[in-house]
Parts: sequence; C-alpha cells; structure tokens
Amino acid sequence: MKPFQTLKVQFLIFAFFSLTQLVVGQKFQDTIPFRNDLGLVIIPVSFNGVEKQFALDTGAEYSVAYDWANNELKKTNKTLNVVSSSGLRSKMRFYKSGTINIGSRKITGHRILNTARNDIFSCHNIDGILGVDIIKELNWKIDFKQKLLVMYPSDYMPDDLDSMHELDFNFTDNHPYVYMQRKGNRFEFLLDTGAGKSSNISQKDYNLTNIDDFPQAEIYTGNYDVNGLFATTKPKVFQFPESSSKNVKISPVIYYNNQKSSKIGNNLWEGLSLFLSLKKNQLYVSSSQIKEVNDNYPCYVSFHKGAMRIMSIVKGSAIWNLGVRQGDEILRYNEQQFTDFCTLDQYQRQLTKSGEPFTIELKSGVKVTLSKSESLKNKQ
Repeated sequence: MKPFQTLKVQFLIFAFFSLTQLVVGQKFQDTIPFRNDLGLVIIPVSFNGVEKQFALDTGAEYSVAYDWANNELKKTNKTLNVVSSSGLRSKMRFYKSGTINIGSRKITGHRILNTARNDIFSCHNIDGILGVDIIKELNWKIDFKQKLLVMYPSDYMPDDLDSMHELDFNFTDNHPYVYMQRKGNRFEFLLDTGAGKSSNISQKDYNLTNIDDFPQAEIYTGNYDVNGLFATTKPKVFQFPESSSKNVKISPVIYYNNQKSSKIGNNLWEGLSLFLSLKKNQLYVSSSQIKEVNDNYPCYVSFHKGAMRIMSIVKGSAIWNLGVRQGDEILRYNEQQFTDFCTLDQYQRQLTKSGEPFTIELKSGVKVTLSKSESLKNKQ
C-alpha cells in the first residue's frame, strides 16, 4: 500500500471512530419541566419550529398527533389499523414529521400518526402523544415529585442509579413490561405512562378467583380511549397485596376490568422517580417499598348530551344508597352551573387536587355533600 493510501485509510478510521464517539458516546442531559394534567407527563415538542404539547406514552407503539398533522404535515400513503385500550378499532394515517425538537435533540426522518382531536385532551392543551418509536431512542428519568423529565443518550446511565432500585422489566416487541411476583405467580403489566393515573389487571389476562379476600370497591365508571370515545366499565377496585419486582416491594391499587391488557399507571409512582432505558432493557425506581393509596371521591361528574351527569359512582357509597346512578343529571355542582365539558372538567380536577368537599344538586332535588376518603373496604 502506498504511503498516501495508508494515510488516507488511517484518516478514515480516525474519522469513523470520532463520529462514533460523537454519536454514541455523546453526553447530554436535558431537564424539561412537565405538566401532569390528567396524571400524564406532558412536555413541549416542536415540529418544524411550531411548539406542541405532547404526553410521554410508553404504552403507545407509535407517536400520534391529534388532528393538526392533517393541516401542518405532509401525508404519506401508509396507514395503520389501531385498537384502543377499550378495544375499538380505527384507521390512522402516517404523516412526515419533518424536524422534531425535544429539548436540545433534533429528530428527522420520522413519521407520525394522525387521529381526531377529542374533548378531554383539547381541554388540557394536549396536541399528541410521544410513543415508543421515539422514547426508545433516548434514556429518561421521570421525577414525579419535582415534575421534571430528564433526557439522556440511549447509551448513558446516570451516576445516581446507585441509589435507585431495579425492577423486573422487559422491553419486547416495542412494549415495556413490569413484572411482579406473588406466591409463585408472575404478573405482567404494561408500563403505560399514557394511562394517566390508574393501574389495572385485565380479566382477559388473569382470572383472580380470590379477589374478595382483598379490600375493594365496585365502581360504575368509564374512560376515554385514544379516539376520545367514552367506554362504560364496571370494575372492581382493590388493593393488590404486597408483591415483589426484584427487590422492590409493591402494592398498587388495581382496577380489575375487561380492558385489552393489564397495565401500570402513573399513580403508583407518585412522589417517586423512574429511570427508563428501553434499549438497555432497564427500569429503576427511587424507593424499595411502594404502596399506592386510594383516596377518591365516591363519585365524579362529567358533561354529556348538554348536561352535567354522574360519570362514575362507587357502589354501596352513601350517594349510591340514595339511589343516584351513572348518567343521572345534575343541576348544580358546588352551587355552580357548568355549560361545557372543558370548564367543568378543569374545575373538578382542580377541586380533586385540593381534596376539598363538594356539593351536587341532582335534577330530582336531592342535594349531597361529598368528601374524599379511603374508598376501599374489606368485604363483610
């Protein structure tokens, strides 16, 4: 080999390893404050210089825009059939994302799904969800106490992991799972930061024959899926007995329902921090002992078909025993009349955070004051 060729090869090798260090070994740490409306992790994400508000959703395989992509991005011919958490099917189209900015990071060559906007996300200024297609390219620390999201390169593990506790975790087929062991049984939960607050065990996954042994309540309720549609459910809610995820002891509040999969919601991590690395297949939490508390009101109100109505109600509660049922119309909520979903929803969620009692006046003339309390009780 001639000297010039040798020098050229050496230069190319040097350039290759320099680029590898720049891309793989590059260290950065972006700290992003987040909103936790609806129990979610909501951060600013820019598309082609236009800032949007996106929820970090480890339960979603793909990132999704709520309607605006149709007007702002270039559509592709590719579509995807999506099944929501309530089992509803819909077809979504992919759009070219252009340039995405999250913190100091720039992402190009990405495609995002587009779906219809819905009331509940519109109320809370949520423009879309950041799915696993993007989440897996970075490492994340979610500080639920300080409401801070810290973003790292996917090959970087922060020093403070020594003070955290590893969970039994597996990232497979673009889905992250947390496992809990109890009496020889291993329970699999989807780690779903987009599920909001609640965790659930699906009756399709597990037949819990001894559920009556645990403190519980039965709720007539419902939830909004990714399409914004309200699906009625009647779950039993119970305190899952202490279980192990590696060396971490966990006792979540569980909704036992007919959803398509079992998942862990964000309420379990309240006041704690998580570190997530999908590429390294690792999940850490800041405490080795986690017990979720279920302190809820016996009913919640929503706006449907032009009126305030009972959206969820605990069977056997004082208001239930007065004959109040899901769907009953309400004339006044805390002496106020609300005429749209957004105003009512925002007011009620703020009231829920404060924990203050509230009064509802039913169309029937019944007036009830409701307080937040521990709603799970041992069956007699």
